[in-house]
Amino acid sequence: MKKKVILPEGVEDLLIDDCHFRREIEGKLMRYLELAGYMEVQTPTLEYYDLFSHDYLSQYGNRMFKLVDTNGSLLVLRPDCTIPIARMVATKMKDFTYPIKLSYLNNVFRMDQEQSGRKREYRQAGVEIFGVDSYKADVEAIVTAIEALLSLGLMEFQIEIGQVKIIKGILKTLETTEDHQVAILQAIENKNLIRLKELLDAFDLQADTQKLIEMLPTLMGNPYDVFTKLNEMVLTRDVEEGLNELKKVLNLVKEYGYEEYIQLDLGMVAHMDYYTGIVFKGFYKGLGTVILSGGRYDGLMEDFGLSCSATGFAFVVNKLIKAIKIQGEYTLSKNKHILIVAADSKYNKASAIAKKDRSEGNIVEIALAEDLDNYIKHRRVDEVMVISNCSEAGGVGYGGS
Repeated sequence: MKKKVILPEGVEDLLIDDCHFRREIEGKLMRYLELAGYMEVQTPTLEYYDLFSHDYLSQYGNRMFKLVDTNGSLLVLRPDCTIPIARMVATKMKDFTYPIKLSYLNNVFRMDQEQSGRKREYRQAGVEIFGVDSYKADVEAIVTAIEALLSLGLMEFQIEIGQVKIIKGILKTLETTEDHQVAILQAIENKNLIRLKELLDAFDLQADTQKLIEMLPTLMGNPYDVFTKLNEMVLTRDVEEGLNELKKVLNLVKEYGYEEYIQLDLGMVAHMDYYTGIVFKGFYKGLGTVILSGGRYDGLMEDFGLSCSATGFAFVVNKLIKAIKIQGEYTLSKNKHILIVAADSKYNKASAIAKKDRSEGNIVEIALAEDLDNYIKHRRVDEVMVISNCSEAGGVGYGGS
């Protein structure tokens, strides 16, 4: 009886054309990041469970794939790239000169339900900037994201920016339990105005404070419109500081000439215990999901014994590829494909020709298939070169491309 061969939930095979497409997109993306001054690093697929067990990383919780090694140590498949890179910087790069600008391209693994539209294994590409305690690093991250998307030919995208300090500053005024605070944050994140009002009515809040919190889910869109609404509000010092920092970010992004890609979302909660300042997400028109996200996480490095500011973001590569395909204007590069058909006594000559043509960037194969016509058609061969015992090498153009 034959085995029924199926894949585990949430993973996929990548066939030839899709693999080619992804490799080219990733190559262009990583090349842009290199040209922007980011140095590529790699961390292991396996990490100790304890690395991801902090309270502020509760979003991973039971979503991690766990295994035990022969020593009895609990390991996980990497659910995130930022934390392992932070570990690496704190333990192996602390003598480097700041800023440290790093890039990466890795698989991550999360035990999400496939019904949610999420894969359990997917690719992340991103950057981390260490050692810059300034809004200029936030702008660098946002501009890097924008220019990376433009380098891939994408145009109809939007970057939404939030400021965690604003929400944290408001919540400081509430004396509440952690569960109640989480419920408030969820209502803000989900734009659930009715639920948010119900939760806030449990407090004896000043009218201005309650009005500001209830407005948070609606403070999104054009920056000018958002700040016009806020000008009518009474704000605490913490909120004012967060807004001033946000204005500096927006002004500098404008100086770069990328104002058209920017929107605000002051109800962007993100992971409040993890992020400490500016946060942002990227969306593509026609694709109802996030293609990139990131923000400032200044407190993380202290867990590894290093006081160091940090910010960064990650692309979800498969979502990025979907966006490029939706736009429909991307043409894959194609190298000339040559097939050499050689007699046994001419393999030395065929090999020499193949090496020369490959050095010039061509795809060159020495024929193995018996049904050459079918192979040429399906492999989209451009030229067939025949080297027989009684002839010199001769090329035959073939319309298989």
